[in-house]
Amino acid sequence: GKRVSHAGRVRVARMQETDRVAALWALVFGAVIAWIAVYQGYHATPTAEGVARATTSTVVVASLAVLGLDFLLTAAMYAA
Repeated sequence: GKRVSHAGRVRVARMQETDRVAALWALVFGAVIAWIAVYQGYHATPTAEGVARATTSTVVVASLAVLGLDFLLTAAMYAA
C-alpha cells in the first residue's frame, strides 16, 4: 500500500480540524442570521413599507452581528 509520511498525516489532521471549525462557524453565523431575520420579520409592520424596513434592518443588523461574532470567535480561538 501507499505509505504516508508523518507530515502528510499532520496536514490531513489539520485540514479536518479546519473543516470542523469552519462548519461550526457557519452554523453559528447561520443561526444568528436566521434569528435576526425571524425577529425583524415578526415585529415588522404588515405593510409593504414595514416589510421593506424589516428587510433592510435585517441585512444591516445581521452584517454587523457577523462582523462582531467573527471578531469574538477569532479572539477566542487564538486565546485558547
